[in-house]
Amino acid sequence: MMKNTLGKARKYIFALAVVLGGGGCHDMGADPPMTQTVLVPPDTVPSQTIVSFKNDVLKRVFENPRAGCLGCHGGTNGLFLGTQPDLLLGGMHGPAVVPGNSAQSLIVQKVGPHPPFGSTMPLGGIPMADSLVQILKTWIDQGALDN
Repeated sequence: MMKNTLGKARKYIFALAVVLGGGGCHDMGADPPMTQTVLVPPDTVPSQTIVSFKNDVLKRVFENPRAGCLGCHGGTNGLFLGTQPDLLLGGMHGPAVVPGNSAQSLIVQKVGPHPPFGSTMPLGGIPMADSLVQILKTWIDQGALDN
């Protein structure tokens, strides 16, 4: 048991040394230099997966029966959610999406707990699941592409 604990401790110390930049030899040999690992809180790590409007936003978020988005927004207040150009055009309150900025996008604000006007969407329904809101935010932050 003591041997196992010492082995774990050595691995931990080695990993810590690598993270702090003190692990390994930094000579001018043929091996590439060791890269430093930076620890970032998980909620600040950008998504490496490209979110698709058609497959993720439209099918998983807007067509989700619990959200009911397309049932209401097939033109309510001039807002259509069926295509990316329609979202960029928006409705009577302006563009629903600000590409690259989910925090400033009206559609994200409306599914949040404190919309800038009116009620939280979906109107009279169960609030949208955090995972669906995150898909929407990531798509917008990635540029709100028509993909």
